[in-house]
Amino acid sequence: MATTPTVLPLNADFTAYRILLPVKDKEFVVGIHNVEAGKTLCNANLDCCGNLLSLLTGFEHIVHERMKQSSDVTTFVEELKDVLEHILIAQPQVKLPLAEFYVRIYSEIEEIGWEHVAWIAPNFMSIHLRFFDEAKREHLVQIQLSSDYPEREPSCNADLPIAVEVQWRAGGRLKDILSQFEQAAEKFQDFWIVMEDIDKHVWVMEPEHPSRSNCFRRIALGGHCSLCITVEPLSPRVLPEYRFFGSDTSVDPLRQRMSSNMDCWRMERLVRENLEDLLDVTFPSPQDSNRDDVSSECIICYSYRLLDGKEGASERGSVPDRVCDNGSCGRPFHTSCLAEWLRSLPTTRQSFDVLFGSCPHCSHPIVVKCSIS
Repeated sequence: MATTPTVLPLNADFTAYRILLPVKDKEFVVGIHNVEAGKTLCNANLDCCGNLLSLLTGFEHIVHERMKQSSDVTTFVEELKDVLEHILIAQPQVKLPLAEFYVRIYSEIEEIGWEHVAWIAPNFMSIHLRFFDEAKREHLVQIQLSSDYPEREPSCNADLPIAVEVQWRAGGRLKDILSQFEQAAEKFQDFWIVMEDIDKHVWVMEPEHPSRSNCFRRIALGGHCSLCITVEPLSPRVLPEYRFFGSDTSVDPLRQRMSSNMDCWRMERLVRENLEDLLDVTFPSPQDSNRDDVSSECIICYSYRLLDGKEGASERGSVPDRVCDNGSCGRPFHTSCLAEWLRSLPTTRQSFDVLFGSCPHCSHPIVVKCSIS
């Protein structure tokens, strides 16, 4: 490859040029048009090849400024070469694996079987392996390899309720990783039985799309009330952490039943069955429930999740965390929505950071603590 630029005029008027520009073991093709003799290149147009265009993204203003200040094409070519050298020096250098790396990965995949490969990157440095547990659930193990694998431990991840700490030794193999995740998955069989039973038989308000790593469920109880539980993955049939959400007049009886019947909890039963027995209720299900009765959207903004710009994901963001204490109402609100609503009313009173007003739905007295503007 040549080390100096080649400038080729495309016409007899010398108003257009084709340039072959070698920079740091790379060669770029550049076209320059509308060159005016005896003038700077301020009115000239630059035409770049695809890879050069991508490389100059974000630096266009620098190139245009250098072009305006250049008195002729040769000067600009040297300026452009200088810009490209600085860009290429600043780029992180990717260390590509040796041929032995690819031979080893291919051999290890052959060892575990290609049926276990769900996806593999073109450079073989990222691999998703699949396996099925005893209940025929499919699991994916995401593996990120380094160029000096297997001396350096790979980064591994799977959708499990407790992260697996991979035991790695130099010279380890992909089958060792897969085996460790298979063994870890066996520990959570009863946990997934418990969670799948909940997801199948009750109206789960959160998370909207449960994954196998989610230990939390918010269960609709009806009457704008809900029960939040967090199940212990390694002891899924013990009484989970729980919290009721709803008006005090609606949830106080439920709290009392839970406390009074705690001795009736049976470890051989599923969490859902125990909760229904202790609370003396049958949880609503999506098939036989009125959506209005279990609705949890804020009645002010008509949304469930209130994204604040920092969250950005559908599974995140603040949810209604305040309800009307009127037992015949019990409508939910986002605290921020309720505070904004009350501030807009002339009848609202404020004492320090507490607002005193009326429920937007039933006009029952309501109090909300908010930040002082």
